[in-house]
Amino acid sequence: IGGEALEDLTGRVGELTAEKRSRKVRLGELGAEIAQLWEKLKIPEDVQRQFTESVQGLGMDTIMKGEVEVNRLVKLKAEMRGKLIEEAREAIVQLWEETNASQATRDAFRGLDCTDEASYTDELLQEHDEEIEVLRARLETMRPMLKMIERREEVVAERLKYEELQKDPDRLKQRGGALTKQLMMEEKMQKRIKKDLPKYNDTLRKRLREWKAEAGEDFMYKGEPYALTMERQEAEWASYKDEEAQKKLQKKQQEKARYSGAGQKLNLPGKGKQKTRRTSKPLGANNHIK
Repeated sequence: IGGEALEDLTGRVGELTAEKRSRKVRLGELGAEIAQLWEKLKIPEDVQRQFTESVQGLGMDTIMKGEVEVNRLVKLKAEMRGKLIEEAREAIVQLWEETNASQATRDAFRGLDCTDEASYTDELLQEHDEEIEVLRARLETMRPMLKMIERREEVVAERLKYEELQKDPDRLKQRGGALTKQLMMEEKMQKRIKKDLPKYNDTLRKRLREWKAEAGEDFMYKGEPYALTMERQEAEWASYKDEEAQKKLQKKQQEKARYSGAGQKLNLPGKGKQKTRRTSKPLGANNHIK
């Protein structure tokens, strides 16, 4: 092969290599766009599989099929724009609930201001999609804290349930296995209350302070900063315990007064005059036998 032919051949190989690389990039872009549209438009899996099996290799026909599929999906997306935006809004509201978003956070999203479906645009849909991504990322960041809060809430509810159980003496009238099961359940409850609750309190107080320092805002739970929720719950519990202690003391005093009254001698009013007590003995010295 002459030098000129070899040079042409080398150039041709370079062109083909570049073309192959270009087609791979283009197919990658088309594939990513198609997958995203399939997910958004909820295209059935059998339709997705049918298309995937119909395309092979890096030929131009594969690229053309990809472009045709993208165009079809984009057109379908335009037809479904109103429905997609409404679904996105439902997802946003749900994520607001799950992330315990404040009213200020909700008001900051202006995408809900547009209510005329005739004015819906791809830009508006994109705005909703971006808000969903932000909220999902926030929810993932919050999940560890939310799980610990939920576990603490379970123990807080169990604490009150345990106290109410202690007021029911009939629970100890069970026999055999039923009584054993009851006592074991109460023992486990007491262990969680005495051991786990203080641990959750200490850990959460620390993490809530760290969250506020990093995020610049309180960690919200059911519309309230959870740090305040914890303070309120503990104050309510202390008040409840004081009230129960007062009730027990009052009951004890009432029982003491009742028993004390029952032990006193009853002085009933006499009937008529009291008889004079005899001081002489029946056969005493004053009695003479005649």
